[in-house]
Amino acid sequence: MIHENYKILLFDIGGVIIDIDPSITENKFKELSNSRNDNFKGLDYRYEKVSSDLTTLFINYEQGFITDSEFRDGLRQIGSIDMPDKDIDNIWNLVIVKLNKSLLDIILTLKNKYSIMILSNTNNIHRIYFDSLCKRIYNKTFDHLFDHVFYSYEMGCRKPDKVIYEKVIDSSGFKPDEIIFFDDMKENLTECEKLGMNSYHVTDSKSLEESLKGLINN
Repeated sequence: MIHENYKILLFDIGGVIIDIDPSITENKFKELSNSRNDNFKGLDYRYEKVSSDLTTLFINYEQGFITDSEFRDGLRQIGSIDMPDKDIDNIWNLVIVKLNKSLLDIILTLKNKYSIMILSNTNNIHRIYFDSLCKRIYNKTFDHLFDHVFYSYEMGCRKPDKVIYEKVIDSSGFKPDEIIFFDDMKENLTECEKLGMNSYHVTDSKSLEESLKGLINN
């Protein structure tokens, strides 16, 4: 249940504002790889937790511990693939399916009543790409549409680590119970709830749209 007493509406990007499908990227890398296919297993950590060189590389990249170049070189080594940066980036960005414009339009309408912010596990290559999608529609990037964006690779930590929520709370200047976080992964909501934040588990964008419309009319 979303009520109107919140001060901050905090949104995840992937699986909420943007539809994602990591299996597309995973399968494309498997197709081009000269190593074992299971070397690229685990990119879609929403449904399966796999400990591997790939997931370690990915998690380090999402926390900003390695550069874009180091990440690309890591993919080349893991998959025994030989391709230029641009081709790797294009495959890496296949995970991003589309921006949910109807949902984002509603969120932006709510900016008149609430502070709207983003908290996302992401990386620089993906950010460049999804910002370009956003700019095509709104002529602005996410950091100009929202009051604040919190990206894991800039914060040195990622969901569901407790510290990332503490940083959001401290930076926002609001109390935890004045914030509601919208995320498609339950594990990302559990830790923020322990800190006193409110949560909304996003199962599909249409249901979220209907819930947010209720805030517009209140």
